[in-house]
Amino acid sequence: MSNATGDNPLEGIASAHAAASARLRGGAGWQRRRADALARLLERGLPDRRDENWKYLDWPEIQRRQVAPPAGHGADAPAPSGLLPGLAPERTVVLADGRFTAGPRGLPAGVEVESLAAALERDPGLLSRTLRVPGDGADDRFALLAEAFTDDGVVIRVADGMSFAEPLYLVHAGGGIASSTRVLIEAGRNSRLQVVEHFLQDGGDSLSNLDVELRIADGARVDHLRLHQQGPAAAQVETLRVLQARDSHYRQQLFLLGGRLVRSNLHLRLEGPAAECTLHGLMMVDGVRQADLYTVVEHVAGHTRSEELVRAVATDRGRGAFNGRILVGPGAVKSDSSQSSRNLILSPLAEINARPQLEILTDDVKCSHGTTIGSLDAGQLFYLLSRGIDPVTARGLLTFAFCEDVVARVEMPALRRHIEELVVGRLPDREIIKEFV
Repeated sequence: MSNATGDNPLEGIASAHAAASARLRGGAGWQRRRADALARLLERGLPDRRDENWKYLDWPEIQRRQVAPPAGHGADAPAPSGLLPGLAPERTVVLADGRFTAGPRGLPAGVEVESLAAALERDPGLLSRTLRVPGDGADDRFALLAEAFTDDGVVIRVADGMSFAEPLYLVHAGGGIASSTRVLIEAGRNSRLQVVEHFLQDGGDSLSNLDVELRIADGARVDHLRLHQQGPAAAQVETLRVLQARDSHYRQQLFLLGGRLVRSNLHLRLEGPAAECTLHGLMMVDGVRQADLYTVVEHVAGHTRSEELVRAVATDRGRGAFNGRILVGPGAVKSDSSQSSRNLILSPLAEINARPQLEILTDDVKCSHGTTIGSLDAGQLFYLLSRGIDPVTARGLLTFAFCEDVVARVEMPALRRHIEELVVGRLPDREIIKEFV
């Protein structure tokens, strides 16, 4: 990793932390917690190609970037542009280079949205007991980095029984400054919450590092749409962990459609009986872009259900990777889990790696997984050609239909149409396809 303080990335991280620690909020307790995270990170280092779950990542691209926030980080950032249609401005939260710069207005009783910095100053002990402490494993090292520099982000809480019908719109903006950001979402018992998370960072030579934690209580439901639409130079690593209680429901729709490099680590843990989670994802990589998705779905309790459906399209020299692991624990009887990964390669130099994994440690379960990597279906292409459609248009329509398998599941019409336009813009035959969709 590139650092202004020297060639050794860990030395650079340590120096940046020493320069910034005095201004980080939360008092002595949080200073000790950050120091412990830094010590563990310096002892173990960031992951690299030797770590099995990180071997597909473009490490030279990561290593050239600044990963630690600068000591002077804190200047005002301009308001983001390119916001999504159909979402209420008064329900918008803006994090610019990891800092809480704008919050929602007129929230109903039972819904709280607060900057992490304000929460650290108001009640650092409560936040310390609430936010998880990252582990020492390779998959948590970037979360350790975020822990070491934690100073701002957002805390979202929905009270028991509260049904919040309007989507909260969480915008990640800025770019050019390395950031470590934390997001905490807590959904109370039998509550309902929709979150649209939108990534618009411009890029530069820095890395955005995000640590997100969701706690979903008994009977709660959270619908979470995440759209990566960063600029062509942006790079981000994110660690997202979801803990689900009895009868809870979590649905994530993930669209990796931007950035030079995006690495997404998702850990979904079904801790309570009858908990359910769904992940629908679409990755599109062109040029020299890379998207790397690593998922772990852990069935801890019985009668739990999970569904993963991931589609990837690679063209030019784009590189995609999907590494998905399903773990059914000893007590997770009568669990139902499915995983589907289909991948489409449209040019000779494009690359997609898929690694589905299934580990079952009990009996009486229903589990399936599968993956395919290839080009367009020859039979489908022949059918369109036989109906008088020219080859270029036929290929474009089939590719769009492949992506639409995921996009069509977006329920908000304006948002679905916007994502469809982004998908068309990523396809090689975009100008022709626009006339048909």
